[in-house]
Amino acid sequence: MCSSDLAARRKEALSRIDSAATHILSLVEDTLDIARVEAGALHVNPEAVPLATLVDEVVSLLAPLAAQRDASIDQRVSASSSVRADRVRLRQVLINVLGNAVRYGGNSVHIVIDAVNEPEHVTLRVADSGPGINEEMMQRLFVPFERLGAKGNLDGGAGLGMMLARNLVDLMGGTLTVSSTVGSGTTVSVALPRA
Repeated sequence: MCSSDLAARRKEALSRIDSAATHILSLVEDTLDIARVEAGALHVNPEAVPLATLVDEVVSLLAPLAAQRDASIDQRVSASSSVRADRVRLRQVLINVLGNAVRYGGNSVHIVIDAVNEPEHVTLRVADSGPGINEEMMQRLFVPFERLGAKGNLDGGAGLGMMLARNLVDLMGGTLTVSSTVGSGTTVSVALPRA
């Protein structure tokens, strides 16, 4: 084996180790955050958060995963949409919600992110054209460590993301709801106080 082949194999191995370590760290952090929320020890720092900027940031972060899945993401969040939330925690919520749409929406899924400005709050919606979630799975969506049929999917996480997202949104004074139609896709709606 030539030295360039060996270097390439080492680089690939290091990349996989780095990816696995990042994944494990994320799981530990999610577990700790859930424990903090349940113990009343997780505090949020509300501020005015412009949604368009935050959505751009999260979409850029998830772009490599979307490219792997041939997923398209259509952002329709106006610059006037701002919420009162903890920016770091809302980013965490959006990473979980949008990441799920990309991971579980199937190849070539189309995802639309929009925001509806209402007098008291803004509802951010992430809608995908994926396979949808049946009623039985919907009942288990917020159960810790339930992966809803993704057991063979190695990059699917531990089944903590949606529970943590809902808990964080609740903590910020909002609501997180999910609607889904089998064969037509899933929409996750996050309503937060308007800034």
